[in-house]
Amino acid sequence: MTTTTKIPIRDVELCLWETLGDRPASSDQLIYLHKDRAFLRRLEAVAARIQPKQMIEIGILDGGSTIYWQDRFQLQRLIAFDIEPDAPHLRRYLERHNLQGIVRANYAVAQDDGPALRAAIAKQAAGPFVDFIVDDASHQHAQTRTTVEVLLPFLRPGGAYVIEDWAWGHHASWPSDLWADRPLMSPLLSELTLICGRGSGVIDRIEIDPNFAVLWRGEAFLPQNGEFRLADHYVARGFSVAP
Repeated sequence: MTTTTKIPIRDVELCLWETLGDRPASSDQLIYLHKDRAFLRRLEAVAARIQPKQMIEIGILDGGSTIYWQDRFQLQRLIAFDIEPDAPHLRRYLERHNLQGIVRANYAVAQDDGPALRAAIAKQAAGPFVDFIVDDASHQHAQTRTTVEVLLPFLRPGGAYVIEDWAWGHHASWPSDLWADRPLMSPLLSELTLICGRGSGVIDRIEIDPNFAVLWRGEAFLPQNGEFRLADHYVARGFSVAP
């Protein structure tokens, strides 16, 4: 069963697609989001706690969430990345509403391309830190882990870093043969928990939801030049975090 929930924003409608099945094609007037109503409501509640003005989004797809976040929180700057060469519905939306100076969309950038991510942030960020980061890209362990190492230093103390769909391999509705040969995301969550448990101010706390995990940034200084490594900030004592 699919959703009929539509969210009107300016001259488009965002349609929530609540199934793992293939969705219809988006258009300039109707853009699909792969989220159900409860998922989006809980995720929005996280962002509402910090009322973000500066944001980084990894994973654009058709641009529905990019449009949603900018409109919902009237963001002053949203830097978005996607591995695909274009998101035409988003691009034309930004052009129609003269939002290119606020939403900086970067295409053909892999989420684990640290130099490209840092170069774009250096050119496009409105300050040294952002308030909110959402990773809704590959949902793969290695790529997501690298993205955390690249972007966590750009999150301000008290800011939130969201990793969507971390539990895909464990969820009751996930088909057992889908991505069966791919490493699970849960070892990354274990690794991040060890960092939180060390109490060094890198990650102050972690909230776990069936659809996403939230890392709340601590006060510790982290280098933004690519030298930050997760493994340097915990003691495993034999506990395995290998995927």
